Amino acid sequence: MQQPARFLFQLRRNIALEGDLQLAQLELGAFLPGELAGLDHLTAAVVDLPALGSLCGFGALGSHSRPRGRQGYTANGLLGLLPELVRRLSFVQRLWCVTEDTEAARRFLAGLSDQLGPVLAWQADAGGLVVQAVPHYAIIELSEVVARRAGGVAEMKRNLDVLLAALLERTTERHAVQLAEKALRAGSTTSHLSHDIHYYKAKFFPRLVRSLLNVCAQRLGPGQHRVLDNFAGSGTALLEASLLGIPSAGLDLDPLSVMIARAKLDVLRLNASHLANEAAKVLDAVGSGAAGRLDAFGEQRSAPPDEDITFPSWLMKNRRMNVEIAAELNRELRIIKAGIAVASPEVQTVLRVLLSDAIARKLRLRFLGTGVGRFALNLAATPMLTHFSAALQRYVNVAATSEWLRETLHIQLADAQVVTADTRHIPDEIGMFDILVTSPPYLPAASGRESYTKARAPSLIALGMRRHDDVDLLADESIGSMDGGAVDLTLLRPDERAVVDWLGGDELRAMKAAPTARYFLDMRATFTEMRRVLATGARAVVVSGKQSTFYRFATREPLYVVESARLLAEEAADAGFEVEALIDVQLDKANRNARPRSLDAYYETLIMLRAP
Repeated sequence: MQQPARFLFQLRRNIALEGDLQLAQLELGAFLPGELAGLDHLTAAVVDLPALGSLCGFGALGSHSRPRGRQGYTANGLLGLLPELVRRLSFVQRLWCVTEDTEAARRFLAGLSDQLGPVLAWQADAGGLVVQAVPHYAIIELSEVVARRAGGVAEMKRNLDVLLAALLERTTERHAVQLAEKALRAGSTTSHLSHDIHYYKAKFFPRLVRSLLNVCAQRLGPGQHRVLDNFAGSGTALLEASLLGIPSAGLDLDPLSVMIARAKLDVLRLNASHLANEAAKVLDAVGSGAAGRLDAFGEQRSAPPDEDITFPSWLMKNRRMNVEIAAELNRELRIIKAGIAVASPEVQTVLRVLLSDAIARKLRLRFLGTGVGRFALNLAATPMLTHFSAALQRYVNVAATSEWLRETLHIQLADAQVVTADTRHIPDEIGMFDILVTSPPYLPAASGRESYTKARAPSLIALGMRRHDDVDLLADESIGSMDGGAVDLTLLRPDERAVVDWLGGDELRAMKAAPTARYFLDMRATFTEMRRVLATGARAVVVSGKQSTFYRFATREPLYVVESARLLAEEAADAGFEVEALIDVQLDKANRNARPRSLDAYYETLIMLRAP
């Protein structure tokens, strides 16, 4: 549909940082290459678009807008772009467009409900046709609030229906309006759908990765693209690519991360009623085991005692851990495993991941990447049984949400595969890709980098992926491991060698010198492999910490700054990539436990690459 239109975009109310505004503008600019005009007050748009002044309720200009700072953008475009904007935009809460009232435009708009679902409303006005729409991703994010309140499959779908109806002024029923108010006023909405299926540190922000996928896809132009995340972690990029209808693949060395990513994708394809039935069986078995009741054969519903796990010796030496606590943890594990055993095979991966999540939330391990084995342990008061049961009930609602999205908004999930593999040696059989979006581990020299793999040791052991006496080997295999053999320093670039030499000359940080040198060489091999599996003209974005700053311990005075992103960009260029831009984006990393000596704002850098 080539008819001109004027668009107005309202940003999500819970955008807190300027970095998100940068991403929103980058994404909108990829769809609308003309000039974007920023608005600090949406109501100012009435001057140029007086037809929008008559809107009321949730659709009124300024309703539930950001309280401070930029509220939105306006741009010229073609009416035919509307479906893509509704399907794909990441940071927009609502959009409006005004166009000429023509028969062709009316036919076009009338047919959109079959493509997009009931997310549009339009009316004729003296100034033309006035269209308003709630983008799909805004609804997906808002569904998180609904999922935490619904009592099952039917109520979840019914509440999503009334939420959407209220947002578009199709109902004034009190429950619907209250639900919409709560959803729009929610703060963080990064745990929608299955993004929160497992406690996982240092994962992508969903909006960030979705916007980057959109930018890359728009720059490539029309056609079927394929996405790779070679540091897949918990699978955030794969889930977002699937929601956008882009096939994807992910790699990770950690088998638990691979299982989490698979479960994150699997749960969105499960029949919600089937999962609800399986959940009822599992929770009944868990309840019986917790109460010590006998089943019909006179045996207690629990796994045999020989299934007790052995915790690593370094964990048992912690002052917060002892034999009695280990025994109680094993009792809970036996009960949950016995409950999982009664479920059908197609839900087993999801259930095992929810068990691992319960372990991770009970045993909070913060393992510092200092090379001396120092870690902090916090034992949560809430039992694992409670964590597991609550998460399973919630994921019935998540499955119902995904089902509703497919049925009502016609969202088709693209295929995604996850494999256990080393990014330094990408398997040939995985094929070629057009888009790569990933976030590699931080520099080992970074003060806040943790041994995430080692922190997941209890889950790895409980799920039978590692034994208590070999769990450390998995951490040793990671990029820039703190353990390993000698490194040939002559292979480093001069700027990299300077970092390693500074570390080696600092008494407190000398142990990080060899791992940092190993990290640079590991990333060199990684960029070479990335270039090999990317098609000509492919786009890649590597998200890295902008810099690593070393501080004087007593005064927090900066001693030395490592420009991490620039060093990685230079390695990418040497591997054959064109470095198109380095974009610094401020992120919300307010946790001082993760960054104990840092008082400054936290930035990550988007290393924008092209395969020539």
